[in-house]
Amino acid sequence: MGWLSVAVLACTLVTILFYGIVLINPTVPFNPFPPRQPTAVAAAPADNPTEPPTATPTGAPTDTPTPTVTPTPRPTATSVPTLTPTPRVTRSPYPFDCAVEYRRPLHDNWSGVAGHVQDLDGNPLPGYFFRSWSGELAAQPLPAGWDHRVNLLYGNAAAWEQVYNPNGYQAMEIRVQLYNSLPERDGTYRAVSNPLLVQLGGTAETSLGYVTCTRNWETWP
Repeated sequence: MGWLSVAVLACTLVTILFYGIVLINPTVPFNPFPPRQPTAVAAAPADNPTEPPTATPTGAPTDTPTPTVTPTPRPTATSVPTLTPTPRVTRSPYPFDCAVEYRRPLHDNWSGVAGHVQDLDGNPLPGYFFRSWSGELAAQPLPAGWDHRVNLLYGNAAAWEQVYNPNGYQAMEIRVQLYNSLPERDGTYRAVSNPLLVQLGGTAETSLGYVTCTRNWETWP
């Protein structure tokens, strides 16, 4: 056996011996991979519950009363002032004021007067009497609104019409005055308008004097 074989055998024996010792006692100093030492684990505290610290009561808060809300007084409703209507201008010393305009008659060729009675707003006021005369010729007083045909013709429920010449156009003077719808205590009727002079011109456009009487006293019955 050569020296090389002896050396290999010796190394093998040394290796076996080395691993045997490490296997038997891993903690030998020459073990290149010694086992880890167990780390000491802190012992868990005994299961003795510690009583919670007693809370030191502080002074209980004093109940502060909530301030009472004082209701704001509502404004007292002020009554709406009653509006006093402004009196309209009185146009005449009489309760009614009459005015004339000249027209062509709406039917046939005749001469005369016609008209209607109204308040300040143009509403018809039937029942008042028209009295007209020309010289010594005086016509029978006519109540405004009594003839339905005349009302339709002039478009007013308080209309009237008085023919003086039924056969043609004639120049003449006719006076017209309005009287109350009710008689006085002695049975006479009171004039409630100014006497109005109507002057017909004798032509077609001036043969009808149309008289409008307007009540200008609002308090007149």
